[in-house]
Amino acid sequence: MATLLAIKKYSKVLLKKINSLELWHIAVIFGVIGLATHFTGLSGAFQGDDSYQIVNNIPVHSISNFFEFFKSSTFYNGQSLVGIYYRPLMTVTFSFIYSLFGAHPLAYHLVQLLLYSSGAFVLFMVFKHFFKKQALALLLALIFLVHPLNSQVVYSIPTMQDALFFFFGIVAIWILIQFKTPKAMAVACACLLLSLFSKESAVVFVAMAALYLFLFERKRMLNFAVVMTPTFIVYLFLKISAVGFSNTQHAAPIDDIGLAGRLFTTPSIVKFFLTKFVYPQKLALGYYWVNSSFSVRHVLLPLLFDLAVIGLVIYMGFRVRQRLSKANFSAFIFFTSWIVIGVLPYMQIIPLDMTVCETWFYFSMAGLLGVIGLSLMTIKIRLQPQWLIICGFITISLLGIRTALRGNDYQSQYKLAVRDISVSENNYSALSNISQYYIGQAKYKEATDYAKRSIDAYPVVSNYINLGVALQQTGDYPGAIAAYNQSLKYGNLSIIYENLGLISLVYGEPVDGIEFIQKSLQTHPNNFKLWVYLALLQDAHGDNKSAQVSISNALKLGQVPQIIYVNIMYNRPFTVPILDKTLVIN
Repeated sequence: MATLLAIKKYSKVLLKKINSLELWHIAVIFGVIGLATHFTGLSGAFQGDDSYQIVNNIPVHSISNFFEFFKSSTFYNGQSLVGIYYRPLMTVTFSFIYSLFGAHPLAYHLVQLLLYSSGAFVLFMVFKHFFKKQALALLLALIFLVHPLNSQVVYSIPTMQDALFFFFGIVAIWILIQFKTPKAMAVACACLLLSLFSKESAVVFVAMAALYLFLFERKRMLNFAVVMTPTFIVYLFLKISAVGFSNTQHAAPIDDIGLAGRLFTTPSIVKFFLTKFVYPQKLALGYYWVNSSFSVRHVLLPLLFDLAVIGLVIYMGFRVRQRLSKANFSAFIFFTSWIVIGVLPYMQIIPLDMTVCETWFYFSMAGLLGVIGLSLMTIKIRLQPQWLIICGFITISLLGIRTALRGNDYQSQYKLAVRDISVSENNYSALSNISQYYIGQAKYKEATDYAKRSIDAYPVVSNYINLGVALQQTGDYPGAIAAYNQSLKYGNLSIIYENLGLISLVYGEPVDGIEFIQKSLQTHPNNFKLWVYLALLQDAHGDNKSAQVSISNALKLGQVPQIIYVNIMYNRPFTVPILDKTLVIN
């Protein structure tokens, strides 16, 4: 009993100190807690898409390509930036970091953590405006900062897009709240544009900015429309010019079922977000289940659960209206709409590249915490302030520990993939990552097994490439060729043609190899390796004159090994070790 009284006494003192903290004190708190929570994942290596977006992305290695990043997508295919997503600010950020620090993942993690923590801090300032109670705003924003469901935004470098889009988006909302001048409106719209340049789904922040003005400052809506409309038109023009309106195709099982099947999956997606928010124990990079037909367990029960939560939110809305001010009720509508607008794009009405991803709730979680904050204000008579401190400390500690433990999974692609498979059934991406890991370890049998398991789960370009590489390294060239040809059905990556061209040096008829590489160069004319392979095949086939032209073309695109270039140009006999054989050129 004495311990409990002491806790209550000190929590009251702590509550007073929290409410008297200056803004810079709170900024330091976010920095310290953010680093203390996420430090376990800061040493994680480059993984997954990092190779195509950073490590092997030649354009990203020079910030001088700044304007080019706004003309294309984010993935480097060996010749140019390609893809269906328009996220130029993320590519600019990658390039800026690379220009300063090179290919060191720690630098990327630190920038990501800084953006993430800063976004949570700005969210605190937004909460403070609506709640008027600094302690409550701080508690909820810290939960947002340490929540494991958001951990991927810090630990996974490809999700730099999420950290960027949320930071600029929440800054725009805060500017609209804090400043009323036309200049501030222009700055807010500029931040919204930067958010859109970070990730297409930042359109939700544009919607929330308009909703805020509609609910609280309708006189400024016309000014917002005047500034934001041409800004948004410019964004659409740049996006369409760069990537068009392309949508994800054959990226996940959810992409291959009809609208009815996707709608049957929707209730379980909503349930996933809500349950993982409360109990974020089993986490993975992505989830790929589908409910293609109606069932009680997978459709009806999740739907009933979702309806119960919706009913609870409606009930709390009535309580806010009855017990708090009109402004508080408008805020409740604002944050409830925040949740709905945030999750609506991920309900699979338009199929996406997985069934569900933890980062998809990143934006909506802020709205949910806002709803929770206003709901707590309705029961302030029963809930003594000191208990808020105690419960808040326990909640933040438990969530922070879980997030720190999750960071250990990101130490290697292999460890992360193994954990993902244990959580997310039929995770073809994780199986493919394990196959890729074993290729790097020269364990080609294991790589073959996992590539086949990945293909059985869901065939895509990456797992067929992994299968091709593993078979190629074991000398099974017919099997490798078959795998590469299958991969071409799902993607037109230059590495497929490179590997097929390499095999043609040691397997099959030289004439067939020359014909294949020449056709490949029609679509990949700037592929340095293909020109080298063509020169070697032509010289080996006795056509030294054509080989000289090909090796000269290769020299314009990259650094040709001197022994190859000199011997071809002087028409000398030589040998080249290729895979497990030796190419003899007389």
